[in-house]
Amino acid sequence: MKYAQPLKAYWLIFLISLGTVLFTGCGAKAPESGKLQGTQVLLNKIETRDVEGKTEIVIEGTEPILQYTSFQLTEPLRLVVDISEADISKFTTKIDVNSGAVIDITPSQKETIARLEIALSQAVDARVYQSDGKLMVELAKPPVVEVANAAPEAAEPVPQPEAAEKEQALQPEPKSPATVVSAIQASAGKEGARVTILGNGSMSPKVFMLKDNRLVVDIPGTKNRVRPSVVPVRKGGLARVRVAQHADKVRVVLDLTKPLGYTVTPEGNTLIIAMGPVPAEKPEGKLPEERTASKEPEIAAAIGTEVPAPQEAAPIVSPMGKKEELKIGKKEPGISDTTLLSGGRKYTGRKISLDFQDADLVNVLRMFGELDENLNMIISPDVKGKVTVRLVNIPRDQAMEVILKMNDLGSVKEGNILRIASKSALKKQADEDSSIKEAMKKSEDLITRIVPVNYAKAGEIEPTIKKSLSLRGETVTDARTNTLIIKDLARNVDEVISLIKLLDKPIAQIMIEARIVEASLTFSRSLGVQWGGTSSSDASHGNPLGISFPNSVGVTGGPTMGATPSGSGNYFVNMPAAAGAGTGGGAIGFTFGSISKSLNLDLVLSALEATGEGKVISTPRVSALDNKEAKIEQGSSIPFSTTSASGTQIQFIDAKLSLIVTPHATPDNKIFLKIQATKNAPDTSLLGASGQPSIRKNEATTEILLSDGETAVIGGILIVDRGQTTTKVPFFGDLPLIGWLFKSKTMREDKKELIIFITPRVVRQEVI
Repeated sequence: MKYAQPLKAYWLIFLISLGTVLFTGCGAKAPESGKLQGTQVLLNKIETRDVEGKTEIVIEGTEPILQYTSFQLTEPLRLVVDISEADISKFTTKIDVNSGAVIDITPSQKETIARLEIALSQAVDARVYQSDGKLMVELAKPPVVEVANAAPEAAEPVPQPEAAEKEQALQPEPKSPATVVSAIQASAGKEGARVTILGNGSMSPKVFMLKDNRLVVDIPGTKNRVRPSVVPVRKGGLARVRVAQHADKVRVVLDLTKPLGYTVTPEGNTLIIAMGPVPAEKPEGKLPEERTASKEPEIAAAIGTEVPAPQEAAPIVSPMGKKEELKIGKKEPGISDTTLLSGGRKYTGRKISLDFQDADLVNVLRMFGELDENLNMIISPDVKGKVTVRLVNIPRDQAMEVILKMNDLGSVKEGNILRIASKSALKKQADEDSSIKEAMKKSEDLITRIVPVNYAKAGEIEPTIKKSLSLRGETVTDARTNTLIIKDLARNVDEVISLIKLLDKPIAQIMIEARIVEASLTFSRSLGVQWGGTSSSDASHGNPLGISFPNSVGVTGGPTMGATPSGSGNYFVNMPAAAGAGTGGGAIGFTFGSISKSLNLDLVLSALEATGEGKVISTPRVSALDNKEAKIEQGSSIPFSTTSASGTQIQFIDAKLSLIVTPHATPDNKIFLKIQATKNAPDTSLLGASGQPSIRKNEATTEILLSDGETAVIGGILIVDRGQTTTKVPFFGDLPLIGWLFKSKTMREDKKELIIFITPRVVRQEVI
């Protein structure tokens, strides 16, 4: 009992201590409102102001802003500025601005990234930079080129050297040299041009003229903030003004269309270049001939091409009288004015503009994921580094590809998930995945399938399907049942079976019909004349000559076959037409005689015309399988005897009608044919030495592509044989008018035509 009191005291002390701890924990100071866990900068001020026609947005935080990115988007037009490791929870509502091109500013928090979406009313030249720990967003309208259309005297006057020196003396001396070239303005008239270069301090330019009418102005120690980089003028002898950033200077190139004199006058934060016509008189100073631009190699003065350090310089007087420094250098070997564009891939992303300065690489890549709402992104832990780029109006996918290549990264898209890692990591992962797949294949069980082949030969299909099997797979062919036995992984077997179903299809059957048409036409016409008679002067006819010798004279024609109409049997001219019996010809005879029959005259006119027409049509047909030759023939073999030292031998020559064809049906309902059509027949019009007929051959061999059911002429032969024969008595047959009494004429014309038609048709099989 004496120990009960101390035990209660111990419990009391324990309870008091526990209560103190709990009370202290509950009263601990909560995290500062508005600050995200793990962030470093709390944004506490966003201020807008108008400065010299430009809108500036000043962003301040509890600590200097070091990491930021910016890019421009369209639809709607806006500029997005992301600040890494920052908290913008202090600003929860939209900030209305309505100043210059800025409509409003919408703040939002994306995990550890503070975002400002600046809505714009028009396109602007945006510049985002850091100044004394603050983030400055400068928005300016693109410079407008003012081209004067006034008369030459109304153009802006070009100051003379004395006046320029006086004006320069009146200007206050700038406090510090320029570090930024912010804008370029150009105006021109018909007689000259004026270019004003604006900076944030005094500028000490280096000016030199190239032989191809290019005036180069280098401003050392400055950065280029001029947008756009090309200002077209096209008046007053000035084509355009180009601006580019080089390593330690800004280069301004004035492309002239004709030689112009120029003066360069610094005025405070500006640089004024006045150009006018070249006077006729020679300048006071002249560069030695060996140093003139015409004697030097051409200098690469295109924007983006660095001109090497100048060689010896000599003070010269420009055509307008103001002294400048001429810098002439030689073009470095290997430098070209041509920009090489990568080809092969087509970029389809919407165009954006990006401006990063030492931005965290991971945050930049996350920004691309936000630009594409349908894209999920996973970034590997080995992706680290900083990004400094300036890209203007390029496709989103091209910008991302450039940044990945620049950091030796790669990407793999699986569905709508894009995985980004180093190229070595992706290659290693791909190798591991391939090894795992191979290992899984080796551990899987094999299955066996027996597949009957219906139309094809199993042995012909086997080499094709073996290419789809794994290393463990095998096939066996049973020729007796035309069956394939397949053993492999289940997925490979299914793939092979699907392939067999595609290959094992009935072969197309094609019916080929040919028509061989032989047509002949003969025509002949013959006109003939016969005349003759007798003439007698003797005592029997009562008309002797009255002398002793010759007392009597008789005249008669030559002997003929058959009798003349008068019965004399003699003709002086015997040229009849072949108008005999059964020939279809006709003849007419006339007989003229005296009463005493001492003078008789016979005349026979004959004529014959014959016309013949014939046609032979042969129609061979044959069916064939696809890519298989088919042949059909019909005819006779004619024996021919040949005699040699070994005796008489008999040879048979075929006179036949044949059709040999190899068809192929294409998937687009066309039929390709290899055809040999032959029509050989005996010809009795031309006989051999033993009386055997000759062989008249008609053949056609060709290849043709036709549609199903289409008829085409694959060959044709036309033979026309014309002849004319005239038989006459010399001299008399050529006499005019009466010459026809001494000649006969025969005309003939024979036509033979061979035409071969072909018609293929695919035989459609009924599906039951």
